Amino acid sequence: MTRMRTAAALGATALLGVAVLAGCSSSSDSGDAAGEASASAEAGGSTEMLPPVIITEDQTSATCKVGDFLDIIVPEDILAGTTVDSSDPALVEVTQAKEEGGAIFNPGGKCLAAGEATLTLTDPQGATRDIALTITES
Repeated sequence: MTRMRTAAALGATALLGVAVLAGCSSSSDSGDAAGEASASAEAGGSTEMLPPVIITEDQTSATCKVGDFLDIIVPEDILAGTTVDSSDPALVEVTQAKEEGGAIFNPGGKCLAAGEATLTLTDPQGATRDIALTITES
């Protein structure tokens, strides 16, 4: 009798395991649901963080969309003391280079509205570099 109960318990456990695995497997309907969720997130304004627009050391112009973040690459040996300014703070909110928690962050900004602005980087020796920025609607 004990063997039958053990066998029945093992059989039930095996069936439960199969049912759990079947529930975790994907079907053609789950792809549609994921697609609908993605479309819904896009339509309703997603909270997904996009990568920043990288502006390299030799770039003199860049294009971004409203809502994009900017990462302006500056040589590490002059990063401390380098500042960035915007010709139109209503279009681009700038962030200065900083060190925080042992990490060093490049100067950058956030594109706030469509239009054209110039970012001016000034290094510790006073040399400047202008970056013409074109901001488009998202």
